[in-house]
Amino acid sequence: PVAAMGPAKDLAKPLLDVDELLAANAARVEKILTSLKNGTGDDAPSLPVGEGTPYDDIWALRFCLSHDEDDEALATARKTLSWRKEHAEVLEKVGKRERVKKFASIERFVAADYHGEDKRGNPVYCIRAGISNPSAMMDAHTKDEVLMFMMYRKEIGFLIADERTRRTRKLHKLVTVNDLNHVSLMAGTDKRFQKVLGESSKMSETLYPQLLDRAVLINVPYIFSVIWSMVRGLISAKTKAKVAICPGDTLKGDVSKCPFAKHVKMETIPTFMGGTCRCSPGCICGVPNDQKTMVAKTDGDGLIAANVAARDKLLAYVEVSRGDKVAWHLQVEEQGVEMDVVLRERGINNGTPMTVVKRFKHKSGAGVKSEVLEAPGDGTLVFTFNNEYSYFNSKNIKYKCENITAVAKENATEASAAAAAEEES
Repeated sequence: PVAAMGPAKDLAKPLLDVDELLAANAARVEKILTSLKNGTGDDAPSLPVGEGTPYDDIWALRFCLSHDEDDEALATARKTLSWRKEHAEVLEKVGKRERVKKFASIERFVAADYHGEDKRGNPVYCIRAGISNPSAMMDAHTKDEVLMFMMYRKEIGFLIADERTRRTRKLHKLVTVNDLNHVSLMAGTDKRFQKVLGESSKMSETLYPQLLDRAVLINVPYIFSVIWSMVRGLISAKTKAKVAICPGDTLKGDVSKCPFAKHVKMETIPTFMGGTCRCSPGCICGVPNDQKTMVAKTDGDGLIAANVAARDKLLAYVEVSRGDKVAWHLQVEEQGVEMDVVLRERGINNGTPMTVVKRFKHKSGAGVKSEVLEAPGDGTLVFTFNNEYSYFNSKNIKYKCENITAVAKENATEASAAAAAEEES
């Protein structure tokens, strides 16, 4: 068993008052800003600093709070400005709420995004580590590309926290919640990704001081102690001190043992983390909340490759609204599997699922079977690929289930946002 780390009461503490902090640190903040403005040679300011810029007293305050020594606070502030100038193009797009196209190929391997908030208004970053695909991501991208992507995601969180800080005059930070359901020892210990995590932790500490409030781990598997022993040495001491392990199993609806659940707005938290939010097609990166299989395990046709063990079945989930069109595809490499589709209607917890596609057997000789169905109600479509009747033989299948109505709406929204951004420029 792994002991819980980090007191839950920290998430209940009131947010610090920014004006009181500025008054208490006025001399230090002024010293940092003046030194940055008046620097010469190698110490010349990389970007405009002071009132009327993003790099003002509130920005400098975070450096003062993270570093007891003025010289150290000033050095990290200089390093941050230099880094921000170097990566100005990406950061400018984030500031305009634009998607950065070069990260699209990385995002498909990641099931993580900002969703929800705690009861103090701090934004929550939800990570589905068990269905993210770090090995495939590292196979397809360099360490520096993935590291910059992680800083890009951190910048999004910083802007959310900074906006709330300035609007409420309370110091907002991030709460990250990492769902470890379905984490395997093989997928959870990719050494290349571990190194990126370590560097990301240290860079974040430098570039985004006073941003991480608490990192909560939920649905911790029995193998976690092995994974943690491999990762903890790569993470900074400050970050490790903010890690908290939450007991309980959200898949079983058991969040009562998790002391952190009472400090977040559960209506804003996805269902797979014990909350009540169920977005369509899924709360995080469009991945269905009930999905248990790893993302981006696809072939050249975009089909997901999977093995259905003997006496077992594989489930796939698609969130739908009434009338949505859902395309599905199935191919069996050898022999056959049974398939059916039911609808679990939203708001009907104990009702019998509605049959949408009656069970049938699809054999390898039939090639790829593709159909488009219409959702008869609001809820979750459950696709079952059944091999329970086979006592000895596992089956290799390729499949895809996609809400094409939701995808079309998302594409239209992105196109509209891009057109509006182009008009502004």
